[in-house]
Amino acid sequence: MKNKFIVIISTLLLLITGCSTNTASTQDSKKLKVVTTIFPPYDFTKEISQGLVDVKMLLKPGAESHSYEPTPQDIKDIQDADLFIYTGGENDYWVETILESFKDKKPQVIKMIDTVEVKTEEIIEGMEHEHNHDHDHEHDEIHLEDIQDRPLSDFQGSFITLTDFIERGILDEVLEHHAEEEQVTLEKIKEEYLTLFKTEYKNISISENGVTLTDSEIPYTYNGYKTVETEDGEIAGVWYIYESNSSPKYIALSDHEISSQNEHEGVKHLHMAFLEDLEQLNNLANIPFYVDASATDEQIVATFNHESEGEIDEHVWTSPINAIKIVEAIKTKLIELDPTNKDAYETNTTAYVTKLKELDASFREVINSSANKTVIFGDRFPFRYFADEYGLSYYAAFTGCSTDSEASPQTIAFLIDKTNSENLPVVFSIELSNGKIADSIAEATGAKRLTLYSCHNVTKEQLESGASYLSMMQENVESLKEALK
Repeated sequence: MKNKFIVIISTLLLLITGCSTNTASTQDSKKLKVVTTIFPPYDFTKEISQGLVDVKMLLKPGAESHSYEPTPQDIKDIQDADLFIYTGGENDYWVETILESFKDKKPQVIKMIDTVEVKTEEIIEGMEHEHNHDHDHEHDEIHLEDIQDRPLSDFQGSFITLTDFIERGILDEVLEHHAEEEQVTLEKIKEEYLTLFKTEYKNISISENGVTLTDSEIPYTYNGYKTVETEDGEIAGVWYIYESNSSPKYIALSDHEISSQNEHEGVKHLHMAFLEDLEQLNNLANIPFYVDASATDEQIVATFNHESEGEIDEHVWTSPINAIKIVEAIKTKLIELDPTNKDAYETNTTAYVTKLKELDASFREVINSSANKTVIFGDRFPFRYFADEYGLSYYAAFTGCSTDSEASPQTIAFLIDKTNSENLPVVFSIELSNGKIADSIAEATGAKRLTLYSCHNVTKEQLESGASYLSMMQENVESLKEALK
């Protein structure tokens, strides 16, 4: 779908770029033209400019930002702009292709995720750690009928332990991000992973019938598989078990695939367990992590950076502290493009930042004075930056960028139990949501359903009545007072 869309857009671009020029200087040379994808930077720019620039938001009022796709007119508006502001990340997959097609006619840009420190859900596959906040994640469902017996040949190849790359500092940049998430030192994170992936076998080689662990190949025969289940009884993974007459008597292999027909992106890797008794699978002290022995340092870094990038939380503006950083970045770019109005931009920004700091203080007062610091969302949760900033714990039906609209019965039951056990008076949904999940939780628990605004967009009525990032966030202050009492 996305590839087809990009082909169509590229064809349209040939027509658009062939008959248009940048109109910033031909139509109205007195005002800069700023185009934004969503509401927050649109509102920020209006506050900073106070009418000195023309600002347009591509997302139509009332529309869902996660399903937005640009029209040919949107693309023309971007090309004609002096400044284009977008979020970046998974939902803006189309932006880079379009900007590249403009060649030397593209506008100046601000990518909001580049103005702040981004957060990720998981840094490296297989390196999951418990975060400071509680999450209820939806897992891809694995069914027994999808699992196939796998011969040893499915895993054949030469492999080296990942600890080699960690010890040499190859993954330091990736691990530093995870250390920041956990609020510990890089050395601490490296120590944890070196322990988790510890193995006496640095290099292994797997053939059709055997495994070379030291100097000789040990024959292994297939001995079935064992599933790994979550607390809810769902299958989260599979260990494929192989048996020998030597030591170790058993090896268990997992590469996150259900069948040999699936392909995994990036460098090929395996998780292994070396066992003398199959009962050891129920209580593993460590799980050696192996990667393709032919992989270069650069390929290893690229693979795990790719794993990280796919999990970026894009809703950076939901923290007022991040909003200040974004506002400052917009001000700097406007002054660069329009130095004549520098004093006005600086004055307006100072006044607006003062209001954002007052907003920040209001949130801190409400949250710091509350004994309860847990919130329930019967919806997506685009408030990761907000929650981290103010020390809130949260449970939600979906992650921030999920396109799901229906939660599993287990998830709803979990949220109902959590609402009851912690005696929470409010269950939240977000704006422009049908609120069905939140309604179900509210009905089952007696909690009140309220809206917490992520501010990604507004309705037509809100836009016409002058709703702003500040006004919606101030409503959030009042909602949190009720939710945390």
